[in-house]
Amino acid sequence: MTTLTSRTISILRPHRALVPVFLTAVLLNVLAAAPPAATSPPAAGGNKQSEPKDKAQALIDNFDRVRFTNEFTSHYYYSHPPSSEPPVFLFPPVPPPLGADYPLLGPLVTRTPAPPELAAYVDEWFYPLLGARLIADDLPKALRAQIQAYRTAKVALQNELRSQIAALKDADPAERERQLDAFALVQAPRIAALETTAEKIRSDLRPAGWFESLAGDGDAAEKGGWRLRAGHEATATPEDRRLESEAMRGVAFYQEGLSAAQRRLLLAAAVELETAAESPPGTNPTPAEGWLLHFSPEPASIRLLANLPAPLAKKISEYVATKKGLTTELGDTLRRNNDAGGSARTEALKRLAADQAPRIAALEGVAEEIRRELMDVPNPSGPPAPLPLPPALMARISVYRGHKLAVLKTLHSLLAEPARTAGVIPDAGDGKTGAAAGNPPPVVVQPANLRVSAEEFNRRQNALVGELNAERAAIREALSDYGRATNRPTDRKSIDDLLKDFENARLQQEIWDRYRDYQAAVLLPGLSPEQRRLLFSAAVEQLALPLPAVVPMP
Repeated sequence: MTTLTSRTISILRPHRALVPVFLTAVLLNVLAAAPPAATSPPAAGGNKQSEPKDKAQALIDNFDRVRFTNEFTSHYYYSHPPSSEPPVFLFPPVPPPLGADYPLLGPLVTRTPAPPELAAYVDEWFYPLLGARLIADDLPKALRAQIQAYRTAKVALQNELRSQIAALKDADPAERERQLDAFALVQAPRIAALETTAEKIRSDLRPAGWFESLAGDGDAAEKGGWRLRAGHEATATPEDRRLESEAMRGVAFYQEGLSAAQRRLLLAAAVELETAAESPPGTNPTPAEGWLLHFSPEPASIRLLANLPAPLAKKISEYVATKKGLTTELGDTLRRNNDAGGSARTEALKRLAADQAPRIAALEGVAEEIRRELMDVPNPSGPPAPLPLPPALMARISVYRGHKLAVLKTLHSLLAEPARTAGVIPDAGDGKTGAAAGNPPPVVVQPANLRVSAEEFNRRQNALVGELNAERAAIREALSDYGRATNRPTDRKSIDDLLKDFENARLQQEIWDRYRDYQAAVLLPGLSPEQRRLLFSAAVEQLALPLPAVVPMP
């Protein structure tokens, strides 16, 4: 019997194009040496089953996916999508700046939506690889169990950290920072083990198996010229910035040889470029808006006041310049090694990772100094003061807001393409967290824009909006009772204004509730860099951002 030895593989490696021919010859040789198969028993009707046309067909039948399927099977043989189907990639949503308004509804697209299971892994480096596996229905049971065990361990650590932060909420800042430092040492080995597991999962999810490695395929960072464009410096136009942003994200998620810290640098630079591409040329934030700082843990960002103390402003500028220098150095290395072989390029990036590691660690120290100084700077952004409404009434308003958003999502799902109106329910807002609080009227939508019949759409819309109107009327009545009890005006306009004001205030409170972990991860002194990454991961998941749709690989 012919065997495929390591010497044979090493000989074949320079001649990858001959690999499929060689493997076919080996398989046919094995088949020719095998003893004849037993004759199949007669069929029920007395006719014998037709013999395979040739031995190659018999070999194919031996690997029929049904024959190897039982309750213990982890996944099918040959369960990969046909080679005619183009590969796809999925990038996670971009986290908004701390406290910013953000969309709750994804855009209407005709492409394949991202698998909803990805929502639990929006801050993982294996997100695109896991998404591709889920799209292809090619996630073995053992690997799925490994991912679920990883998530269980991660959530447990996140909950421990939240509990410690909550317990120290009212402590003296110096004492709180001291205790958080001590707790960081307790969690450090488990977080390190968790991050090692995450990298192993990322490696296990890579589609390049033994044959693909032998054939030289499987370097996803090569797709679309990502490496070359990630080191490109021509970013004069918004389109250039968008393309370079996409390239940096592609390299951050797919390129081998990068450290986790380098991946975060590239991702933060990608988000910064995308933000610049969306801003009109020549625009700068007003003093009231402040300026956006892309901070640690990446890709977090915060809005700072324009009139910071001079020493702090200088320190922040130096922090930004140092981070940009590290990213530029990384881009230069990618560009210089773009034509190098996969292993040579990986080794060059590993050497750079080792060289940059102490400088990145020092940059984290500067970030901690900035956090301490920001604690003493007045900052108007933050959770609003509690509203002067009875808790039960506040809860009813919150439920009403949730129902209104659910109606918006339901009607949104019935559209085949974006409507030309302001929205399915204009008064309910534009699909962002800052939606207005009005009485949602029906909207006329052209039948060509619907996934269902016009009659079905109108029936669903009237029923859902009718339920909202009844709920809103009951809340208005409760607010009238509250107004009479507190000597407020109780006419219709005053009650409508009161409902709108309280609903908007409640909305702001809910927004900051979702940003609580984000704020602690970015601004609370005393956490280790590892704990910040752990908590920020929970924060991004808590925002429940819409998952971008699947994009075919160029």
